[in-house]
Amino acid sequence: MIRLLCVCLLLCSISVSSQEEAKVITINNKPLPSVIPIIEEFYNLKFSYIDTLIEDENISLILNSEDSLDNLIKQLQQQTKLKFKITGKNFVTISALDKRDRITVCGYILDEEQKPLKDIGIFFKANRTNVTTDNKGYFESSQVPYNSVILISAPGFRQRILNSKSFLTDECIKINLTNAHEEILDEVFIQEYLAKGITQNKEVIHIDLNNVEVLPGRTEPDILQTIQLTPGVNNPFETASGLFVRGSSPNQNLVLWNGIKTYHQGHLFGMLSAFNPYVAKEVNFSKSGVSAQYGDRIAGVIDIKSENQIAERFSGGAGFNMINADIVAHIPVLQDKISIQVSGRRSYTDVLKTFTYKQLSDRVFQNTKIAETDPLNDEDNDFFYLDYNANLILQPSDSDKIEINTIYSKNDLDFRRSDTTESFNDELTTENEGYNFKWSHVYSNNFNTKVSGYYTKYLLNYQFITRNLGAITEIESKKNSIGDFGAELGLNYKISKYQSISGGYQLSNNTIKYAFVTATPGYQLILDEDDSFLNTHAAYAEYTLDNPKSFYVSVGLRFNFYAELDKTYIEPRIFAQKYITKNWEVNTSLEYRSQATSQIQESVVSDLSLENKVWTLANNDQFPVISSYQFTLGSSFRKNKWYLDIDGYYKQIEDITTLTSGFINPIDNTYHIGESRVFGVDFFLKKRFKNYKTWVSYSYINTSNTFEDINNDESFPGNWNIEHTVKWSQFYRVNNFQFSLGWIWHTGKVFTNVSGVDESGEIVILEFDEINSNNLPEYHRLDFSAIYDFKIGYNSNINYRIGLSVLNLYNKRNLLNREFRTTNSLNNQFINSDILSLGITPNISFRVFW
Repeated sequence: MIRLLCVCLLLCSISVSSQEEAKVITINNKPLPSVIPIIEEFYNLKFSYIDTLIEDENISLILNSEDSLDNLIKQLQQQTKLKFKITGKNFVTISALDKRDRITVCGYILDEEQKPLKDIGIFFKANRTNVTTDNKGYFESSQVPYNSVILISAPGFRQRILNSKSFLTDECIKINLTNAHEEILDEVFIQEYLAKGITQNKEVIHIDLNNVEVLPGRTEPDILQTIQLTPGVNNPFETASGLFVRGSSPNQNLVLWNGIKTYHQGHLFGMLSAFNPYVAKEVNFSKSGVSAQYGDRIAGVIDIKSENQIAERFSGGAGFNMINADIVAHIPVLQDKISIQVSGRRSYTDVLKTFTYKQLSDRVFQNTKIAETDPLNDEDNDFFYLDYNANLILQPSDSDKIEINTIYSKNDLDFRRSDTTESFNDELTTENEGYNFKWSHVYSNNFNTKVSGYYTKYLLNYQFITRNLGAITEIESKKNSIGDFGAELGLNYKISKYQSISGGYQLSNNTIKYAFVTATPGYQLILDEDDSFLNTHAAYAEYTLDNPKSFYVSVGLRFNFYAELDKTYIEPRIFAQKYITKNWEVNTSLEYRSQATSQIQESVVSDLSLENKVWTLANNDQFPVISSYQFTLGSSFRKNKWYLDIDGYYKQIEDITTLTSGFINPIDNTYHIGESRVFGVDFFLKKRFKNYKTWVSYSYINTSNTFEDINNDESFPGNWNIEHTVKWSQFYRVNNFQFSLGWIWHTGKVFTNVSGVDESGEIVILEFDEINSNNLPEYHRLDFSAIYDFKIGYNSNINYRIGLSVLNLYNKRNLLNREFRTTNSLNNQFINSDILSLGITPNISFRVFW
């Protein structure tokens, strides 16, 4: 009776018109619970629903007896964004939509002047399909998962990321794209930096590896080599893993893979990155302004993450280049609940030695025994590398997500040479493996937590074996092993629209061993060894205020307690950015950081000397904890497709030693403690045209070291100091082709020259000039790359890519390093060790994506 009365009262406020042909009822913005009885009576239906699901929904309808039930359901679904499903004769169930539901989306892509944009690509991430707009800017796609990501990308315009649920409207929506050079401060905006897919937000450079355009000299987006194109990052030795960030050495960088610390980041002795770029999803790189959650290193932070979303369908890719082949697969296991990502990559250099590999191996093996073999690719020189990754994602509920990751990489060298009586064997293996577990829980829109744990193992094992008539006469060995495990509890709370706080606790346990041993059948001589461990307890907290129209500030504090050393470090971190106008902003940062794990330059010289650094832990004797202060001040300006960024910085690194700084004292072999001071300026300028863009960067770095009892306690240039660096790159796109050309120039690295050689006695004596008072010749090279994307078949979901790259296009043989030493044998000899750069090095790649 009450229900009938409600219907009657509602009908009093509704316009009803009856005609002979049709019956029409108009409903204007009425609560859905009160409208449902009218619809039930009008169409002779019965609805089933949960009251709380529809209690806040209002609806406007025109009920027409001639309209179909399907049309009614469509209108209800569009206005409420709920699922209306006919489950029987005249029976309708109302429920919430989820990703298992498929919807049809349509829209018009327009510019700021409301003009249609044709041939614009729309990418549906969930099912990995693409459509393009027609002459009217219109696009449409069916069977799109509800609440999934839609990416709209067009040259010259800012990317738009939409959710498919926003398309549940009465009409096809209109989407306006904004010119890339214009700033809208009331939106979260990320400025394209080097190229598409590489952006900069605050002090973090973000690399989206699914969307990176081709870069100079690379057909594939090698993670570490991409970072090297940014200003302030140098690499004196042309390796991928040797990232010298603002005057700091590579071992002072924190490199994470899904939260796993990595201790070896290179293949082929650093020439290639050990991280498969087709497995990684995104990379966040920080040179300064580092968040308080990151510890244990004092230089750059490279945070690499793989896919963290449940796969909607089976997808992946496979390919090869002139050195290795790989395959990646994303496999859904249980819809919307469980998926797994697996990959594998292996070089085939032990089977087929291509011209590309010969050029790289020429660079790596020069000044070693392997280079003395003629030809270089002797059949007894077997080398290969491999890596694999696995990533299991579970989402038991909308509020919980569990990720389990593993990474493994290995380099294996087996070099043999022999004559009728003697044989020599170099065996060198490096392995890095890691595991991670992470559980994230969302309590509300404002509060979430994470619990994670990791384990990392690193091994370096080198043996030089001498045999006489098949019997072992001597073994020289070098070993370095690391066992590192840790755990973290992290919290994030959003206070208001612009304010948030985060914090957490981290625990790590690190055990490191190294040993240099010479053994014969009759004795064993230990030249140097260490076996130590360290427990570190850390707590951090960070407050962030992000007002897009005014300013951004992040204030963090980190406490590090090194248990076995009984030392506590309080590390403040501050970053602030002020928007002066919509085109101009200034920023500054101040941070203090500490590091208890370092690499030392080995004092034991071997004939191979390819991996001549070992990891060690800080102690209260020879290796103190390294600490660093860094202050930066910068500004950026963008307008009319121009982008300018200037950043100045000062860094002071304390408690370094002659070994941790990579400096082997030519006067004596004792330990010396000192400090390093770095002044620098990074300048970046970019101009974008329709299909062409060019950017140039200039970096000035002045690094000076001061050690007790060396050089009369006066400062001298750091070993890796390169004062002036210029990087100039260009990019052009036409249809499905991408072309990139890059030129790099820098002043020569410093070195210590020899002023005299005394060979009159049994031992050769060298006389040195002032430390690092000389410079190598200037370095420069030109790199080129091109890729072509295509499909076979109009509606095929399989994409193909062919790539060509050429490093050092004009074949400039640059001098990378110069060292003088004497052999550590009875037949003492003077050796001038010059390291030359790569010659011209082409590479070809082919890849298929499905």
